[in-house]
Amino acid sequence: MSDAKYFQRGKLQELRAELLSEKNDKKYAKKKIALKKVVANMTMGSDMSPLCTEVVACMTIPNLEVKKMVYLYLVNYGRNRPEIANLALHHMLRDSDDHNPLVRAQAIRTMSYLYVDRVVDALCDPLRHSLKDRDPYVRKTAALCVVKLCMYDRSLVEEEQFIDMLKSLLSDNNPAVVANAVAALTEISEISPHIKLRLNHKVASKLIQALNQCSEWGQTYILEALMFYTPQEPGDAETLAERILPRLQHANSAVVLSTVKVIIYLLNYMTQPDALQALCQKLTPPLITLLNAGPEVQYVALRNMLLIIQRRPDILKNQLKAFFCKYNDPIYVKLAKLEILTRLTTPRNVRVVLLELQEYAAEVDVDVVRKAVRSIGRLAIQIEEAASACVDALLGLIRTKVNYVVQEAVVVIKDIFRKYPNQYENIIGILCENLDSLDDAEAKAAMIWIIGQYADRIENSDEVLESFLDAFLEETTQVQLALLTATVKLFIKRPTLGQDLVPKVLKWATEEVDNPDLRDRGYIYWRLLSTDPAAAKAIVLSEKPDISAEAENLDPVLLEELLMNISSLASIYHKPPSTFIAGAKRRHLTESKVLDHDRTWYTGGLTASSHADRAQSLTSSVPNGDRGNLGEVDATSDQDASLTLDIMPNPYAADESAPVGLASHSLTQGLNHQLIDLLGLDFTAPGPDAAATPNDTAPDGSVGVDSAQGGLTGFANNYGDGQAATNYAQLESDFLKGVGATTAPNPAEDPNNPFGHAAAMQASALSSHSGGGLASPLAAPTGLVKTVGPTAGNGDLLANRPTIQKAFTNTFDPTHSPREFPPSSVTSGDLTGAAPEEAALDTLGQGIKQLQVAEPTAAVPSSPLVSSPSASSGTMNQFTALASAATDQPYVPPKTVLLSAPSAKGLEIQGVFARRQGHLALDLTFVNWSAQPVGDFAIQFNRNSFGLWPAAPLAAPVLPPQQSFDTTVPLTTNGPVQPMNPVTNIQIALKTSLGVFYFQTSFLLHILLVEAGQLEQNSFLSTWQEIPDAMQKIGTVYSLQYQSMLDLRQKLHRNNIFTIAERAVNQMTHFYLSAKTVDGSTFLTELRLDGNFQACYYATKTYASHLVQAYHTALEAILSSGSGC
Repeated sequence: MSDAKYFQRGKLQELRAELLSEKNDKKYAKKKIALKKVVANMTMGSDMSPLCTEVVACMTIPNLEVKKMVYLYLVNYGRNRPEIANLALHHMLRDSDDHNPLVRAQAIRTMSYLYVDRVVDALCDPLRHSLKDRDPYVRKTAALCVVKLCMYDRSLVEEEQFIDMLKSLLSDNNPAVVANAVAALTEISEISPHIKLRLNHKVASKLIQALNQCSEWGQTYILEALMFYTPQEPGDAETLAERILPRLQHANSAVVLSTVKVIIYLLNYMTQPDALQALCQKLTPPLITLLNAGPEVQYVALRNMLLIIQRRPDILKNQLKAFFCKYNDPIYVKLAKLEILTRLTTPRNVRVVLLELQEYAAEVDVDVVRKAVRSIGRLAIQIEEAASACVDALLGLIRTKVNYVVQEAVVVIKDIFRKYPNQYENIIGILCENLDSLDDAEAKAAMIWIIGQYADRIENSDEVLESFLDAFLEETTQVQLALLTATVKLFIKRPTLGQDLVPKVLKWATEEVDNPDLRDRGYIYWRLLSTDPAAAKAIVLSEKPDISAEAENLDPVLLEELLMNISSLASIYHKPPSTFIAGAKRRHLTESKVLDHDRTWYTGGLTASSHADRAQSLTSSVPNGDRGNLGEVDATSDQDASLTLDIMPNPYAADESAPVGLASHSLTQGLNHQLIDLLGLDFTAPGPDAAATPNDTAPDGSVGVDSAQGGLTGFANNYGDGQAATNYAQLESDFLKGVGATTAPNPAEDPNNPFGHAAAMQASALSSHSGGGLASPLAAPTGLVKTVGPTAGNGDLLANRPTIQKAFTNTFDPTHSPREFPPSSVTSGDLTGAAPEEAALDTLGQGIKQLQVAEPTAAVPSSPLVSSPSASSGTMNQFTALASAATDQPYVPPKTVLLSAPSAKGLEIQGVFARRQGHLALDLTFVNWSAQPVGDFAIQFNRNSFGLWPAAPLAAPVLPPQQSFDTTVPLTTNGPVQPMNPVTNIQIALKTSLGVFYFQTSFLLHILLVEAGQLEQNSFLSTWQEIPDAMQKIGTVYSLQYQSMLDLRQKLHRNNIFTIAERAVNQMTHFYLSAKTVDGSTFLTELRLDGNFQACYYATKTYASHLVQAYHTALEAILSSGSGC
């Protein structure tokens, strides 16, 4: 190449000499050559930073080419070497005021790249002037510099009012400046946690006017900004969609896909079916045209089309042949086409598609063949009329004897058998002819399932299963599970043939296999068959859940978010951006009175009338004078093209998957909510992602105790095998470091040990002399040890002990919602407003009226020696009774069995978490059902969500047989933190002379509510309005036991749930409550209940969305406990 000479590795001294040379170099040719060598060596990885002084000195040369190379040098070294940036700061400031706009823009651009404090501080004034520069090139460069500055210091951007200056650039007469301003505002709204961008109709219209004159890059960003516009009036969406339709003919595929995204978004706000259908038809040609581009563009388009047809299948329903695979298509394009081809298949065209899939199944590419065979099976499940034709096609493929074709066909035929039982059993013989060719684990498991399911119809089913059992221990877990279940089915259906196989398989599964899932299932089958064969038959041969092709559709909530991210990486991964981009905001449809009223696919079956009621209610909630201004800028405003933000909290916000929250609506209206129309950005903080929550599909974490083996059979289910192993391995490691063991038995022989040999090797090394252990337990005071009961004659106390089963259950009942009022209860109209004399809070600034605010009462510890007054006392009036109740302790639930005697070698542990006078504690009761004394107690917690940790060693005496002992372990929240699921889950290890035992339990979140959780009324109102309605959660409690509303309020106050305001509307009492946890998470709750305490409806808003379910569980427990604790 012509510039190869510059890439020769020169010495620093030679380059320095060339840079300093000034002889006969009037046109700076030598310095240009020297700088080119510096930049070339820099790009090759050579360290050119020692030349910083000489390079920076070249900034005085009045040559644009030289300045560009120097600025490139500064960008490369300035961030990591602040002294270089500081050295060049004076020159950059001088260039920012140069007469040449290219130099001015280059200086501002370079300064915004250098995240050095001195440079950033000096950048503000030049950047402010550049945003108002006379040259459009400088202005558009400065707009993007604001984004870079925001990445370094968001507060500085807000303090210096750069955002307002960007908004003013939206009215610029240069389209390139407008595009860059839009790009900057969009980026800032995406990266800033408390800035949300919304456009009104006038701004959106002006942006579309600039669309035609922008570059492709600018058009893409303007179209992206239109996603922040919410149509408020009928016809707005149609108008904007028609104006951007010409962009569908653009040569750039990014512009086309961005236009498609905006139109798909606007379709949700169209009310005319004819217009909607016409627009859908206009989307078809540009999407099909994208399939004629390069393979990369095709793949991106196909992944986006896969999302579109799940929401709008009519757009591509008649374009089946466009998705037929070409011989020269790359594999990834063929696979994507097959996915869409299957979804577009209908009973009318299934024959054509089936012939095409059979042709693909004969190709040489294994992945395409497997996908084609799976597609045939999917068509059989999806279209019942074509099931027979699909089965015949699969049989034809099996007869080809191609190994991977046969195996894939066996897998899909298993699903066909499940979908259509007792219809295609005649092909089982053909499948059995190919048993020797099965080497894939999934195919083996499918074939074994078929044999077990039809064991009574396959003559030699026992011989076939026995051939698979020869390598049982070497098979994968998937095949082992299938063999275990199939053998049990054989025994149930044909006992004489399976009686020899079952004991052998169960012995392998329970004694020679390490997988806990397989081992536990083996124990279950063993006990079912030995205790109740009838129950075993009913369970194992129970009716299977139906399968359908719809199971492969995306979740409606996820689909809606992905449709709003078309043409981005999220639409290719089919995952929300928050899963792979830290801090990415989730998108959702903003509520509007013209939002599509037929979205039953998403709202869970809401009818059109109910949506119409919602739209009418939304409109009626706006003051009459403001209804015409919804989504528009006042024509008399200073900035006609400024951004407007309607930050009125919508009672029907984005989380359409939740029931309609009348509680939110009543709060908004009951507090005399005022519509706020700002001509600026919305600085209300959006909540955290709901999808950020991990483990959305985690199991419920139930824990069962294996009475025969003493093991916790479901320990890992709460987290998944990997996380459970990590959590408990860490718990074991931490516990063994902190707790010394004395005469504990060998953990390898202990069935309670969930860690296997690794933990056994560690625990066996423990001794009473090991350093770092907990101190010896203190002796218990005399008289605290209680006798449990008489000793059995043979000392066997476990024979009649029941097996304890404990599960973490969700007490939130989603079937009850504030929508489901009894006929005699209030209506939504009663909740939307209150009489002026009944208003609790006046948000218009007129003060607070008729509040009944609970005054804080000092917590007085109740003595266990003082009995409470009797109910028959006639001299105690209501206020005296309430004052006495105020001295009660917070709610403490009854103790539950944490570890049953059968699983702890005769030691039973009961316990409960409590909060008393601001201190956390774990109340424990130890009951010794064994025949020997138990001592040497020590306790250790695993890392948990809130850092709960023992604040002192466990104090317990040596516990004789048949005795019990009560103790309390003080707790602190300064321990190590690790997210758990559920968040209130606690994993505990207990060390005794009997051994080390592991168990888990949970606590109610109210023990973590602090005494400083009461908000000011204005703070409550502003916070409620800031939190998006999508983050509101609701619930119901029935049949409460309270004497009065004051009694209820005092009960909540004792548990650090404070009343901010109280009001009565139509025989319904509304409480507005606040609470705060030890980690600062704040909960705002509206409580609504009738006078006879028959039903209590509540709605909660909080940014800590991962804690709201735990908070509701605790709130329901407190409310249901009645007047006492």
